[in-house]
Amino acid sequence: MSKTMGKSNNFHLFAISCWVMLSVGITFGSHGPLLAPISDTFQLRLGQIALPVVSHSIGFLAANILMALFWRIRRARLLLTLSSLFTFLMLVSISLFRSVGLLLTFLFFLGVAQGTMHTGVDSLFSEISGKERAKFLNWLHIFIGVGAVLGPLSVGMLLSCSEKWHLVYLMMAMVTLPLPLFFFRRTLYQSITYNREPQISTSSSPARPTTSPLFWLAIIGIFIYVGLELSFASWLPVFLVKVKNVSHASASYSISIFWFALMTGRFLFGRFLYRTNLSLFLGIGALVTALFTALTFSIDSVLIGLFMAFSGLSLSWFYPSILALGGNTFPRNIGFITGSLAAGGTIGAIVFPWVIGPISETFGLAKGVFLVPLLCLVLTGIFFSYNYLLTRKRKQQKAIV
Repeated sequence: MSKTMGKSNNFHLFAISCWVMLSVGITFGSHGPLLAPISDTFQLRLGQIALPVVSHSIGFLAANILMALFWRIRRARLLLTLSSLFTFLMLVSISLFRSVGLLLTFLFFLGVAQGTMHTGVDSLFSEISGKERAKFLNWLHIFIGVGAVLGPLSVGMLLSCSEKWHLVYLMMAMVTLPLPLFFFRRTLYQSITYNREPQISTSSSPARPTTSPLFWLAIIGIFIYVGLELSFASWLPVFLVKVKNVSHASASYSISIFWFALMTGRFLFGRFLYRTNLSLFLGIGALVTALFTALTFSIDSVLIGLFMAFSGLSLSWFYPSILALGGNTFPRNIGFITGSLAAGGTIGAIVFPWVIGPISETFGLAKGVFLVPLLCLVLTGIFFSYNYLLTRKRKQQKAIV
C-alpha cells in the first residue's frame, strides 16, 4: 500500500467518488429551479419558499457533525455504502409522495445521506492525497459543478413539457442507484492507508484545532461562502420569475449558466491554484464576486447571463480551497477539520437562503437578494485576516529558527 494517491490503484475509487459528487451536484443544482413550482403546488408564502432547501441543508448539517466526530478511514466502506443506499431510497420516496410535510421530511433524511457521502469522500481524499489535497478536492468538486449544470437543465426540460416536478427526484434516484453496489466492494479500498504530515500551523502548535483562531476564521468563512452560494443559486431563479417575469423553464436554464461557469472555473483554476497562497486568493475572489453578484441583480438586460457566469467563475475555487486550507493547516485532524468545515458551510446553507425570505417580504425581493454581495464583502475581510495571521505566524517561526 502507498501512503498517497496511487495513479492506478485508486483510479476506480476516485472515479466512483466523482460519481458521488455528480449526484450531489444534481440535487443542489435542482434546488433553485424547483422552488418556484414547489411553492406553486403547495401555495407557500414568500418567506416559506426556501423551506425545501433548508430541510435538506439541516439533514446535511446533521451528517457533517456526525462525520466530524466519528469519521475514521477504516469506516469508509460502511459509511459510503449505507449512505448511498439511503440516498437512493429517499429520492424514490420523494418522487412517490405528494405532501409538503413528507416532502420536507424526506428532504431532511436525503440531506443526512448525501451529507455523509459528500463529507466522507472529501475526508477520504483529503487524508490519502497528502499535500496535493487541494488539487484532488478541486477535481472532485468539478463534478459537483457538472451535476449542478445538469440538474437545472433536467428541470427545465421537464417543466417545458410537464408540471410533474417530482419526476426530477426519480431521475436523481436512477443516477444514484449503482453507487451502493460499487462502494460495497472490498477491493475498492485495498490501496487506502493513513497519511501523516507534520502540523504546520503555528509555533505553539495547538493540540486541538479549536484553540487556533485560524480554525474559527475558516469555519466562519465557509459558513458565509456556502450560504451566499446557495442563496444566489436558489433565489436567482425565483428573482427571475417574480421580478423579471421569466418563465419557470427559462429560469431553470438560466441558472445553468452560473453552475457551468463554476464547474469551468474549478477545471481551469484547479491545475495551479493549489500551489498558490490560498487565503489571499480567496480574499481577492470574494471581493470580485461582490461586484459580479451585485451587477447580476442590478442589470436589466441580457448581460445578466454574463455576470452570472462571472459570479460562477469567481466563486469556483472557494469550497475545495477552504477545505484544503484547513487540511494544510491541521493535517493531523483531517476528519475533524473536514467535518467541521462541512458543518459550518451547511449551517450557512440553512441560515442565509431562509433569511432572504423574511427580508424580501419586508423590503421586496428585488432588494432582499442584495444580501449576497454584502456577504461577499464580509468574506473578503475574513480571508484577508486569515492570510495576515498565517503570514505573521510563519514569520515568527522563521525568527525562532
